[in-house]
Amino acid sequence: MGLHRWCQVTLVIVCLFSSSLVEGLKTYSDRNSLDSFLRMQANEEIKNPKTGVLYNVSLPSNLTGMEVSVVRLRSFSLWSRGMNYSFFNLPPRIMSRPSQKRIAILYENLGNFSSYYYNVPNHTMVAPVFGVMAYSSSDSAFVDEKINFTIHGDPIKIWFPLADERGRNHTPLCAKFTDNGLVKFKNMTKPYVCEVHRQGHYTLVIPSSPFPDELHTHSHGRRLTTWWVLGFAIGFIGLVVLGLILLALVMEVKKRKIRQMEKNSAGEELFDTFWIGETKLPLASSIRTQPILEN
Repeated sequence: MGLHRWCQVTLVIVCLFSSSLVEGLKTYSDRNSLDSFLRMQANEEIKNPKTGVLYNVSLPSNLTGMEVSVVRLRSFSLWSRGMNYSFFNLPPRIMSRPSQKRIAILYENLGNFSSYYYNVPNHTMVAPVFGVMAYSSSDSAFVDEKINFTIHGDPIKIWFPLADERGRNHTPLCAKFTDNGLVKFKNMTKPYVCEVHRQGHYTLVIPSSPFPDELHTHSHGRRLTTWWVLGFAIGFIGLVVLGLILLALVMEVKKRKIRQMEKNSAGEELFDTFWIGETKLPLASSIRTQPILEN
């Protein structure tokens, strides 16, 4: 009986653990669910938030390395003074869309989870993914519904001081991850600074270098293409020369036939020819009759 009871307890514990594990995976398995999880975590962690105070959001141990902070601002304060925090500079003259009385701004540094949630085809990320997200805020929900920014002045500036060595040896590009999964590129305005006009997630990237095998394949392909083009050009030139030679031979044969016909028609005597319009006619040499003097 004791063994049966122990098995039941063990089964319940395993089921609860599996359920919590699956639920955890569902909570932030992709970028959209990660945003939802961070918003809910901020609401659960921070009780009775004060306007204008920046709060750090505690995250579970399986997200160690990720940093999230949140602040609630009055819309008028954001419009008149802007907001500076860490690597983010939100200048004045920013409005929420739709208009809100208070706004919650979530700052994200995905750290070593950047490449897990985001990737840029044919490029390598050389800095963490930084996110700046805007939400409506009310007494019932500190971080409520996602909203957008409308910028009427200078753009938002994001600094990337943590670019790795590859980013220092090359000139990175600013990369913006759109909501529909696309990536938009833009040149940096200053070293490791991106100027943006919308909320979202951003990073720095450089073009990926092909592997040695790929370089060999590309080089081999280029050589084959070069030889193919060269062979085509030589063959084409040869055909043109051969055509000209055949044309010259045909014209020479025609000339000889015409001269032979003219010779035969004159009874073995070759007359000179002359042209009247487009007609070629034989021309006999003129012989004057010698005058005879009479006695």
